[in-house]
Amino acid sequence: MKQKEKLFKIKIEKLVYGGKGLGRYNGRTIFVPQTVPGDVVLVEEVSRKSGYSEAIVKKLLESGESRIKPKCPYFGKCGGCDWQHIEYEAQVKFKRNILEENLQKIGRIKKPNIDEVIPSESGWNYRNRAQLKVKNGKVGFFAKGSHQVVDIERCFLLKEDIQDIMPKLKRLLEELPTEPSEFHIYSSSKNEVLLKIVYSGKFKKVNLTTEDVRKILEVNLVGFGIYKVCSDGYPERIKFFGRDFTYETVGKFKFRVSADSFFQVNRFQVFNLIDKVSKAAMEHQYNLAGDLYCGVGTLTIPVGRYVHRAFGVEANFSAISDALYNKDINGLRSVNFYCRETEEGLDIVKNHNPDFVVVDPPRSGLSQRVVRELANLPRLKKIVYVSCNPSTLARDIALFHQYGINMERAKLIDMFPQTYHVETIAFLRKVK
Repeated sequence: MKQKEKLFKIKIEKLVYGGKGLGRYNGRTIFVPQTVPGDVVLVEEVSRKSGYSEAIVKKLLESGESRIKPKCPYFGKCGGCDWQHIEYEAQVKFKRNILEENLQKIGRIKKPNIDEVIPSESGWNYRNRAQLKVKNGKVGFFAKGSHQVVDIERCFLLKEDIQDIMPKLKRLLEELPTEPSEFHIYSSSKNEVLLKIVYSGKFKKVNLTTEDVRKILEVNLVGFGIYKVCSDGYPERIKFFGRDFTYETVGKFKFRVSADSFFQVNRFQVFNLIDKVSKAAMEHQYNLAGDLYCGVGTLTIPVGRYVHRAFGVEANFSAISDALYNKDINGLRSVNFYCRETEEGLDIVKNHNPDFVVVDPPRSGLSQRVVRELANLPRLKKIVYVSCNPSTLARDIALFHQYGINMERAKLIDMFPQTYHVETIAFLRKVK
């Protein structure tokens, strides 16, 4: 491409993981955000890498059939969403294609068996939590690819009781002696709200009560905390006011979730996730289930109902405290939990020697050591791998295959409508 060819016309062929559309120009692959398959667009090249270019749309010449008008006025500026310009039914279809392609190209599975695709009950108001950025009186999310805060009034992805919390948080800013860097907000299935006020530098004492903050925010606030970002980038609790936990009810299970613990963000899909994972534990009379990255026991406890014994391993102390409490309120004496970093937790896994394993790692997936140690468990029969990144999932599946563990099937469960993120439940079996 010569300098004068910075502007050129392409047709978008498909969407790729990361959310961008893929087209070609003179044999060169071009990635373009906020496009859909079938779009014909005039684009401008903004960066050139080895083998491909990044471009932006200068003019939409023809619309692909799944293109719609975005619901949110901040779409395209705010970095929170990628696909609001795509019909929801099509979003799910494109995610299935992305998952299948990753399993084929990276996972080296010729014909992946994706036996079920589970859309979210709603593509809107599904998120129960958000990390809102604060800067110079603005409250919102970072613009895509930058640390500039996009000031917003409402987020349609958040639950109804907190979707318009941003103007109220700005009112709270006026009452705080020091501007924080972030607000973390979480609303349970009972609409009980927990708030974290996070500072990245020095700050003055906050002289507000829970009742004060509740009145300002006009939500059912049960507690709020003051946090300081540590050298590792994670917020450390300084002080908490009011109750620092709430409860989630999912089907017949109840979970305590503390302010410093994690719970699945899509309130419509938690039941489906639990249902699909725990049903796998019912397919055979498993003796012992192990759950790595177990959180508050969201999957360990339901799986524990269908196996002889179960245990979970998690690095977050708050989550393990919740998990131990949750096993009691759900009446499961045969479940144990251990607070360990993943690598240390492998010793516990090896000592227990489970025949059924659940893993729900972060986007980076599993380390080679974790894959190797799990694959070498003498009694292992099945692994259920819950993934939020199809690329690292496929990479790990290829590695498991080298140890004689194959993917039988996979289910796509759409946890993150309006975004490119793909949640998968993959079922792997050890070949005898």
